[in-house]
Amino acid sequence: MEKIGLVYISESVHRMVLLELEGTYFNVFEDLSENIKLNEDILSSGMIKSNKAKDSLNVLKMFRKICDNNEITKITAIASSFILSSKNQKSYFEEIYNNTGFNFLIMQPEDEAKMIYSGVINSIDVPKGLIINVGQNETNLISYNRRNIIFSLSLPFGSQNLGCLVNVEPTSKESVSKILEYVKKELSKKDALSSLEPETAFVGAGELFATLGKLARKSTHYSLDIENNYILESSVFEKVFGVVKELGLDKTKKLKGISEDSVDSLLCGFCIVKAVIDCLNIEQLTISGDSLREGLIYSYIAVEANDKPFSDMLGYSLENIRTFKDIKHSNSAHVYNLAIILFKQLKVIHKLPRVYVKALRIAASMYDCGKRICFDNHEKYSFNVILNSALNGVSHKDVLLAGFTCVCQNPDNLNLSDWIKYKDILTEEDIEAVKKMGVIIKLADLLDKSKRGNVTDICCDILGDSVILKTVVKSNADFEIMEGMKLGPTFKKVFKKYLEII
Repeated sequence: MEKIGLVYISESVHRMVLLELEGTYFNVFEDLSENIKLNEDILSSGMIKSNKAKDSLNVLKMFRKICDNNEITKITAIASSFILSSKNQKSYFEEIYNNTGFNFLIMQPEDEAKMIYSGVINSIDVPKGLIINVGQNETNLISYNRRNIIFSLSLPFGSQNLGCLVNVEPTSKESVSKILEYVKKELSKKDALSSLEPETAFVGAGELFATLGKLARKSTHYSLDIENNYILESSVFEKVFGVVKELGLDKTKKLKGISEDSVDSLLCGFCIVKAVIDCLNIEQLTISGDSLREGLIYSYIAVEANDKPFSDMLGYSLENIRTFKDIKHSNSAHVYNLAIILFKQLKVIHKLPRVYVKALRIAASMYDCGKRICFDNHEKYSFNVILNSALNGVSHKDVLLAGFTCVCQNPDNLNLSDWIKYKDILTEEDIEAVKKMGVIIKLADLLDKSKRGNVTDICCDILGDSVILKTVVKSNADFEIMEGMKLGPTFKKVFKKYLEII
């Protein structure tokens, strides 16, 4: 297992990400950033001034020391394309190399859009869409279909420089109107946007949308604080936009988690989102929790994973979790396989549609994740572990169902007061589903209780009020069968049939 460092310089931020790498799988264990606005010097004088260059070098020296302290074996250093317009970029990078050993690769303007696309496309299950990423000094619009980029637009305005371009201060309603008019006019010049197909979905990515999603969830009292795959309705955006617009009028009003200094840039960023929503008649969009950071990792570090976007994002993220987070000697991979077999074999009696398969996959793969917290009654602790794990390609409902399914390995653990907290996402029909899936996973666990993989396959016969499971084994499995039969009373309670295992 390698320890890799990624150092990235953008217009206003120096960032270092440290991660463990195992083949195509990675685990981020440190992420540091420092604000150094190199773009201000370049815009005003065409070069990086000595004081900013010194600040930059000091931060990068600190990054180097942290890398050495963490025994990082390889460091990849990337700089955004904004640096290409600096007259003294060569001497700047030479000094950095001489003092830190960081050999920076400068991205081309089109590369950043590819990085954003790579991060987003591997996090959400939206087959055809338009990615909207509002940066500080540019806005990227990336259209894709079947995991191929159709077109990419880079608009020369973002949340920080938009006010200067329009020559207004975004502190009045009149300024907001002028900003919106300017952005809509620029968008109208892009013919590619008018050719978007009706079934195109919309995806928001980057820090601005992360903030937007956070405010939207608070405003609607949404029961989950999960960023990735949050569905933002345009009506909710309008509500948040109205609040932020008023905040710009009176900076004494503050929203929790947003500093007074960021109000103006936030409002400009929301104006861009508002203009895009209006121009493209967007009714809802999906917010991606991954963006540039993950895109850089896929493209420059976990290169094998970026050869082609994942056809099974959930499978990749589950394997990623298993690689780095599973407890020692976990048999989760084998329990997962047995649970999938049982789900298929018991279809006649559980009668659950395919919409529950993703939840089952998550719960089966992470059936013992609660043991990371405490062994005793670990099924209950698994709920919070699942809700706080990086799971891609699944809806918030899938994640919740998976958490409750793990809890229902013992159906008596299900507390209806906990369930009611999520009534805005879950339905009454889902209660029976998580109980059934929980019992299926528990049965899979018991059929591999020795953790030797003795039971390799299962065939099911249903005779009247009995279910007979015929095990295919590679060695004596009397112990596993004995353990499985202990679930008989619970199986009868949930499925209304007697269980027999042979």
